[in-house]
Amino acid sequence: MKKLLPFILCAAILLAGCSNAASSESSSTTSESSSVASETVSSEETSEPASDSAESESTEEAQTANLESAVAALEEVNPIANPRALDDFSVENELMLTMDNLVAYKGDVTNDQADCGLVFVAQAKDGKAADVEAELQAYKDSLTANDMYAEFADKIAQAKEARIVSNGNYVAIVIASIGGDYAAIDTALETALNF
Repeated sequence: MKKLLPFILCAAILLAGCSNAASSESSSTTSESSSVASETVSSEETSEPASDSAESESTEEAQTANLESAVAALEEVNPIANPRALDDFSVENELMLTMDNLVAYKGDVTNDQADCGLVFVAQAKDGKAADVEAELQAYKDSLTANDMYAEFADKIAQAKEARIVSNGNYVAIVIASIGGDYAAIDTALETALNF
């Protein structure tokens, strides 16, 4: 039952995604307010600082330019249909990441029910990249743990091939959009996290 719950949650999120375009706008507004409140430099779309990390930011500064360039490079080869920017709530409750392990992150997930595309890059705190990678692997496993829903077969197949890559303090996960090309994603991942 524990393995089924994250899969159902993820499937529900993918299915409910495009029914509320207005929530995407309010998500961006909430994200921007959160950024201002934590006094961290962020992009308008979302290069969010991890919550409750103000005290550690003096030693670990968010590298938003690196995150933005990595996400842009990955989305160039894996365009996200009707993208929804990931915010703190999504990162913690959809991707199941521990926010205390992150300095900053940027990413988009599809808001299209017929697709499954995801591009996410995180800057982990020193010594936490392996933990973030393990949590992303658990997220990937939760998406692919149950093959009983035939209507999601193409999405499950894409999620099974998801790429999780780390380099230094940076960790990325990419799920190819339907019809996407993992060979192109692999090539982009070879350089996207080299800062």
